[in-house]
Amino acid sequence: MEIIRTKRHLKDHQLQELLPTRSRSSINTKRVRIGALYRILPFTPGEDEEIKRAAPRLGQVGISRILPHRTPWEISQRAKALGIKLFSKGIRPLNIVGEPLADAIRKRAHEDGFTIRGLDCELGTGLYFTSCANQRAKRGGKPNMTAIRKAIEFFDAELVTGPDGTITIDWKDE
Repeated sequence: MEIIRTKRHLKDHQLQELLPTRSRSSINTKRVRIGALYRILPFTPGEDEEIKRAAPRLGQVGISRILPHRTPWEISQRAKALGIKLFSKGIRPLNIVGEPLADAIRKRAHEDGFTIRGLDCELGTGLYFTSCANQRAKRGGKPNMTAIRKAIEFFDAELVTGPDGTITIDWKDE
């Protein structure tokens, strides 16, 4: 009973590790009888500081790896209480794949609020803008002009050839 009282911040399955001869049900029943129900311990100033420091680059799951005794839910609730916005995938900057036309289209889609995968689905280009353009650029291959033309038509833009022979995109509305 002393272990259950002093370790009330642990969940039933964690207490079961400390009391291997007891079932979860018996641990929970004993908790109720002696009034030692599970309770989240208050956050320490050090934990608050760690959340503040890590929030711009990590989400709740990443911070829970730094503070393993805290669940992602507890971390998100504490961040909300502190007025801290946690990192989310939507905030992450767009990767440059190395293919200028594909990069320009990816950037435009990102600015217009499209996910890159959503753009591929809308255009019916498979995974070209999601991953294939990147692979082609790494291998030194040429861009898939069919996919590029579909995207240019979708965004109501034009391909323009410069005096030095480089092909760029004219976004008409810019």
